Amino acid sequence: LLSAQVRGRLKFTDTMIQYKNSKTGKVEQIQINDVDHFNWVRFCLNWGIRAFTKHGTMYRFGGFKDADKEKITNYVKENYDLPMPDKDICVKGWNWGTAKFSGSVLSFEVDNKLDFEIPLGHVSQCVAGKNEVTLEFHPNEEAPASLMELRFHIPSSEMAGDDPVDSFRDHVLQKADVIRAVGDA
Repeated sequence: LLSAQVRGRLKFTDTMIQYKNSKTGKVEQIQINDVDHFNWVRFCLNWGIRAFTKHGTMYRFGGFKDADKEKITNYVKENYDLPMPDKDICVKGWNWGTAKFSGSVLSFEVDNKLDFEIPLGHVSQCVAGKNEVTLEFHPNEEAPASLMELRFHIPSSEMAGDDPVDSFRDHVLQKADVIRAVGDA
């Protein structure tokens, strides 16, 4: 899976990882020299791979069975000399936690476990309010349903210094694919 749940074929070679979209035929390639680390996550009924590049980009691929997990982990360890640890996912259902930025990914953690993550390239707009930041997303034409908006409530800080709302918004806007309108009004 790449960003959306789209069927395709994943191929590991000595120098790269290739993903071919079954619907469009589009091919994505990740050079192994660009990969910083991998990890496994549990997606509902199967396993998924998260690949992070040294440039801060995250790729997600899913639909792997337990037998696939062992084969791929061994291949990556032997050929790329990279471990593939499991990443724990939070399933508590809490809506409060800690937002963390890593490259072009915003992750939300509860009790130091991943709750959800957002590739910031999918953000089309980011607006700050008094104690709130609203993220708006590009519609995904390949998915049957799309998340269009997500709001983060950020408690006011009693400490002097930067405004946490503005700081959060600025982090998002650095990596977001913001739609800009130009021209005469």
